[in-house]
Amino acid sequence: MLNNLTNFWYLLEVTGNTNAEDIVDGAINGSRLVVSSFNQDWQDLASGQSEIYKAVVTISALCGVVFVSFWSVSWYSRMMQEGWSHDVFNEMIYPLLVCLMLTINNGQLLASTSLMFRNTAINLNDKVLSITRNGITLRDAIRTTNMDQAFALSAQAQMQECEKKPTSGKDNEGNTINPREICQKEKADQVTKQAQEYRDKYGLPAYSNSWNPLDIGGQFVNSMVQALSWIIFSGLQAAFQYVVQVAFLLNAYIAPIFLVLSLFPFGTKPIYAWVAGWLALTLVLMSYSIICGIAASSIVNADSNNPLFLQLIEAILSPILAIAIGAGGGMAVFSGFSSSGRLISGRIFR
Repeated sequence: MLNNLTNFWYLLEVTGNTNAEDIVDGAINGSRLVVSSFNQDWQDLASGQSEIYKAVVTISALCGVVFVSFWSVSWYSRMMQEGWSHDVFNEMIYPLLVCLMLTINNGQLLASTSLMFRNTAINLNDKVLSITRNGITLRDAIRTTNMDQAFALSAQAQMQECEKKPTSGKDNEGNTINPREICQKEKADQVTKQAQEYRDKYGLPAYSNSWNPLDIGGQFVNSMVQALSWIIFSGLQAAFQYVVQVAFLLNAYIAPIFLVLSLFPFGTKPIYAWVAGWLALTLVLMSYSIICGIAASSIVNADSNNPLFLQLIEAILSPILAIAIGAGGGMAVFSGFSSSGRLISGRIFR
């Protein structure tokens, strides 16, 4: 995607022209490309081939041995006093669970749990994007609006060539013509045809308020500024999606550490924070999709379309609001886990 953006800017700056499909591919498929770029990391994690994860599991297992050793002394002393009581038996559950999670095939059971959380988040996000609003799904609204805005920007860049042509002239038959208007119409027809072919190729719906290349014929003054802003916003959007996916992967890598630290017999168990982190990241992903989808579906039914509006929403406003919602939800879940943990700490997880 970033290569497409770079090529787009180079062509726009040097030649005044651009291949619209390149930039549209980046706009439409950017999120999917970011997610798919981590598929191999998750496959390595689930299959026990990730060297980073194996190193974390090894260190966590060593720490777990020390923690369990200290715990077993007090547990054995209590067992000698009380015998196999209900409380003594319950106290074994969590240390035994930690041992199973970390020792079975280099922590594969714990890795599979992380993969399950990640797949659940992706599936929930896909369901959110399948919601229909204003007669169009959020996914199609985002893809279609991004496509129209990218092609509008492409048409604007290509029409700059027409500004170099005179406003009056003669054709081969001696008739008075306007070479600039003819050039603009040719460019508009060319980009319109490309947009329709792209829409047909990917099955994207058309809507009544779709852009008209001839309507932007006089907007050449700010075209370079808009193009640069479009590229910056698209880069920020891709960066945010990339960071979210990295956060998912990082949360899986640190799972053994949080699991082992939960062996401490005091305070709130860090494993609660780990689970709350997954829920928070899921809320961030879903909130981002909902906000972008609502904005895109609103653009579909709007009378006018600013090429930078959706990019501004996707790159700056949506990430801020999504993070706020996700962080708030994660903290609420963590507080709930902590309160519940205090109630059961004397019975099960001591």
